[in-house]
This record gives sequence, C-alpha cells and structure tokens, in this order.
Amino acid sequence: MPNSGMHDRLLSTMPEHESSARRPFSTIANIGLLLGGFGFGQGSIFVAQTWLVAAGDYHFLAAFGTHFLFAVLGTFLVDAGSITTLARHAAASPRDPASQQRLWQLFWNTATFRLATAVILIVATIVYAFSPMADGFSRSYALLVAPAFLFFAGNAAGLLDGLKFSGISGICGALPYASSAFALVLARHQSPEVAGAILGTAFSAGSLLAIAAHWIVLAKLGWQPRRGTVTVRGLLVAAREGGAMLGVMLPGQLYGRAQMLLSAAYLGAETTALFIYVKQIVSGVIQVIAFVQRVEFPTLVRRLSTPHGGLFRTIVSAQKLVAAAGILATLIVLAAGLAVASWPESRFGAVAPLLSAFSSTILAMTALLLVAQSLAATGAYEGLAIDNIVFNAMGLAAGFLFLSRFGVFAFLAGDLFSITSGFLLMALRLGRLRQADLPAVGQQP
Repeated sequence: MPNSGMHDRLLSTMPEHESSARRPFSTIANIGLLLGGFGFGQGSIFVAQTWLVAAGDYHFLAAFGTHFLFAVLGTFLVDAGSITTLARHAAASPRDPASQQRLWQLFWNTATFRLATAVILIVATIVYAFSPMADGFSRSYALLVAPAFLFFAGNAAGLLDGLKFSGISGICGALPYASSAFALVLARHQSPEVAGAILGTAFSAGSLLAIAAHWIVLAKLGWQPRRGTVTVRGLLVAAREGGAMLGVMLPGQLYGRAQMLLSAAYLGAETTALFIYVKQIVSGVIQVIAFVQRVEFPTLVRRLSTPHGGLFRTIVSAQKLVAAAGILATLIVLAAGLAVASWPESRFGAVAPLLSAFSSTILAMTALLLVAQSLAATGAYEGLAIDNIVFNAMGLAAGFLFLSRFGVFAFLAGDLFSITSGFLLMALRLGRLRQADLPAVGQQP
C-alpha cells in the first residue's frame, strides 16, 4: 500500500462518494466484525453441538461433525489459499487505475483456476456418494453439499482482506456455519437420508448467500468488478500460487480429519464425539486468533518488505495483537476446562480433562502462526508448503503410534510434537531468507 500522503493524493482525484467508500476499516472495526461473524457462525455450530452433547446424542454429533468438517475442507480446497495470495497482492497494489486493472486480471485468473478445482471436487464427491462406502446420510449430504464448492470458486474474500475489509469477509463467511447449525436442529429426529439432505442443502445455501454478499458489499464499497482476459500465463501463476498454498493449508486440514477417522475407528463413537467437540472449541479459538492475524496481515507485508532491526522483532511487532490474543485465549480455555471439571455429575464432566489438556495447543499454534504468516507475507509459499507437509506428517505418525497406549491423549502428544517441529522448520527457513535478503513484497519469490 502506498504511504499515507500518496494515498490521500490518489483519493483526492476520485469522486467524493467513491473516496469515502474505499476508505479501509480500522483494525478495531475489522477485528470486531470478524469476532461478530465468528460468534454468529461458529458460535451457532458450537451451541447446536453443545445441545447434542447435553442430550447424549453422540452418534448424530459424530456423523454431522465428520461430514461438516469435510465440507469445510472442500471449500478450503476450492479457495486454494487465495484468501492469502489475493490479499497479499491487493495489500501491495497501488490504488491507481492501471494497478487496479492488473489486480482484477489476477482475480479472474485465480477464479478460473478455482472453478477447475471445484469441478474436479464435485465429480469426486458424486463418485463417493454412489460408492459402497457411503451410507444414507453420507450419500444425501455429499450430493447436496457439492454445489457449495462451485459457489466458492467465485468468492472475493481475498480481495476484501487485502483492501482492509476483512471484517466483511468474516461476517459473510459465517453464513454456511449458521445455516448448518439451524438445520442441525431441524434434522436431528429425521431419517438418516433426510437429515443428510437437510444439512447438505443448508451448507450450500449458506455458501451461496456468503459469496453473493461478497460481491454486493464490494459494489457498495465502490469496488466494481472489471473485465479481465484469462491467459495461459495467468492461469499458470494462479496454479503455482494456489498449488503452493494448498500445500500450506491442506496438510493441516487433512491432519485434523485423519485424527477424527482414527478416533472413530479405534476409540468409539462417544469418545470421538467428545474429541470432535473439544477440537471444535480449540479450533474455533485458534480461528479467532487467525482473524486477528488477517487484520494485521497487510501491515506485516509492508514491514517485511523493509525490515528494521531483527527479523523476529519485526515479525512480533507487526503481530502484537496475535501474540496477546494467543496468550489470553490459552488462559481462558484452560480456566474453562478447570471450571467444567468441578461439575462432574453432568455430561460435560467428560469434556473437562480433554479441554484443559488441549488448551496448551492454542499457545503453541499461536507461535507457529506468527512464523507461518511471515513466510506467506514474503511469498515463500513453496517452502511453507514443504514445511507444513513434513511437520503434519510427523504429528500424525506420532499420534497413531501413541494411540494404543494413551488413547485420545495420543492426539495431544501428536499435536504438540507437530507444532514444535513446524515452528523450528519455519524459523530456520525465515532465518535463511533473511540472510539471502527477503524477496520484495508484491513480486514473485
């Protein structure tokens, strides 16, 4: 982003209504909106799942939780990390008309790549739905959740984030969660086939509303879409960045899903349901921290382009809110686990030891996020992808090896081992980048 003086001069050449519309939200406003979206979306899911735990309906909770997480995984696959790559380009792009046109050109190439990914994923989902592996619930859910992947190919969350409107994308992103939570209440007493159909439809409908909201908001803010020609070179760049970011994001997503499958196979439905419930809490808290990080990302991109002082001092100073949020969140979740432990006669008593133990992963993940986002800010997607694949594979192997001895707590050991390994790998890579001079922001690494 240009310096404030240049930014003001550019705005002064625009119509008055357009100037005010394009003025980015403050950090506090974005964080507030992201937290509001989280409370509306993931908060709704948490309330619905808490209701199922209180009712002791572990089988339905396990079925829904597993399928919902794979649906969310599908949207991650389609987005292919463009919420970060587009945000990086938008944050680094000047606000002159020529740069804006290049940004839209980049967007349409990225959207075309996402569309191809969505088509492949939809075909795979349909094949699974009609395979012998799918039961009635799975078949209905898979067929009716598939349209959501097509909708997500057109999402503009990365543009909103890079233009410092991440709070808006957070509110929009809550819609598939909120619609699924509402449908969960409706579907509980239905047959498996009908329940799967209701929940799959709800996720797709929420996704369609979310993507439509992206474009309505962009238009209201004065960012009218511009035409762009999809080129082979542009697609190759989008595929390269998207493939690298999938390497960054996919291992962690698969890691969590693999834990769920291992728990279901070896530990039973009740333990799996409780594990999913606790993991949802921990993951939700980490997502709140990631929201704060999204707000600070444009600042991190700028500071890493011309770092002053030590590299790690620059990283922490640009993400102070992230570090503070991680420490505070860890203490809150630990306190909640200890508080629930004093209520052993309830069904939530079984949640207490898991929640208290897994609170430690929040602080560990915060440290990992600080260095991972810094690598992303420099454009070092390929190196970040390699590190993610390595440390997630190590963590999953450790969890599996300890499963017979420690039960569900083997996953905690795997998490901590994985996160520690990842932090060390990424810290070393950042150090090497510093010695070789960080690549200029806005350029390909």
